[in-house]
Amino acid sequence: MRVHELMSTPFVAELICDRCGTQARHDEGDGLNNFLQLGFDAGWGSPLGDGTRVDIDLCHSCLKETLGPWLRLSTSAWALAPKG
Repeated sequence: MRVHELMSTPFVAELICDRCGTQARHDEGDGLNNFLQLGFDAGWGSPLGDGTRVDIDLCHSCLKETLGPWLRLSTSAWALAPKG
């Protein structure tokens, strides 16, 4: 026998670009597909500060505008998969 209960789980419903302020909601248009969410802990001796937590949300337009020349772009595996 299975006993089910409903459980509320928080999730990211909206992202706002930290650079330009563009907003995207998970349930509208392209959803959150055109955003980069980056987060990491800086290591010891980092110019960002020892043990500093770094987080940033960028729309793809700002990502391309700020880091474009250094981005290595290639076709994703899912885009190469046979359709049908």
